[in-house]
Amino acid sequence: MPDPIPLRPRGDDTAADMRSLERLGRIDPQPVPASTSGPPPPDPAPDPVDEAEALQLSAALTEAGIASTPEDQAAVRHLAKLDAATVAIVQGWLKKKSKPATPGQSK
Repeated sequence: MPDPIPLRPRGDDTAADMRSLERLGRIDPQPVPASTSGPPPPDPAPDPVDEAEALQLSAALTEAGIASTPEDQAAVRHLAKLDAATVAIVQGWLKKKSKPATPGQSK
């Protein structure tokens, strides 16, 4: 039986990545994105309304007798960035919460 004729591998454009297609000359060279090695842009200035709402929420926590930790303050700052209606609802919840009774004090 005669030896089989060697065949060249089929080129499948769908299975190649862009760099391979570029090397094969099937596509134009791709642009290289510009380097962003500079420092990141500064954080935007906090919104004065959000700062005021954060102060109101902190005051509501204190009125409710809740000692706030740094984690609580971070949560308050994030919560103050929500819409005013949500902030008002949370303030209402905190106002409903009563201060804990101290030992020896009757309710």
